[in-house]
Amino acid sequence: DELIEIEQLCQEKNCGVMIGFNRRFSPFAQKIKAKVGSGKMSMIYRVNAGFIPADSWIQDLTVGGGRIIGEACHFIDLMAYMCGSIPCKVSASVLSDSQGLNDTVNMLIEFENGSTGVVAYYANGSKSLPKEYFEVYHAGTTGIIYDFKKCEIYGRKVEKFSKASQDKGQKEMMTQFFASIKEGKLPIALNEIFSVTKATFAALKSMQEDGAPVRF
Repeated sequence: DELIEIEQLCQEKNCGVMIGFNRRFSPFAQKIKAKVGSGKMSMIYRVNAGFIPADSWIQDLTVGGGRIIGEACHFIDLMAYMCGSIPCKVSASVLSDSQGLNDTVNMLIEFENGSTGVVAYYANGSKSLPKEYFEVYHAGTTGIIYDFKKCEIYGRKVEKFSKASQDKGQKEMMTQFFASIKEGKLPIALNEIFSVTKATFAALKSMQEDGAPVRF
């Protein structure tokens, strides 16, 4: 209901809204995007999310939204950015646990242009494994991001890039956001922000319906 209200306000007031989907602004995501372009793609995003207890504010659906709404949105957004399309259907299956947290999940995301992505969000893994690993495949090119510390691009040749520290794009996102206030055009399109958020709601609904696909 709140999301619908925000959408309506943006339309009525002819204004925008910004949310911190920062990974698309990472230099590694930018380099891969420049190579793969847009179109029908296959994507995999594995997240070694780690355990968070049930009494954490993050797990509170009212305060933190839970881990799918509160964190998995970032991974769906990177996929949307990479393939140049918005999500439209989600199927999600969950590995049950004793606390009913429902935060070890496989999500199949389908996009309007025919792209598909799998978000493997796991809370039951080893702490020694790096958190995030992303792969994208398109027209003979493959891009891989290793925990936003390095990336590799496989095409006619292999290109490798790395940085001394992790860069998930937060600084570049804020730079573009402040610049956009002057220019009057926000760095993330509204339909992308709203559709990615709706995809997280669809994932929760699919989990409740034994993995049935939810179109939105």
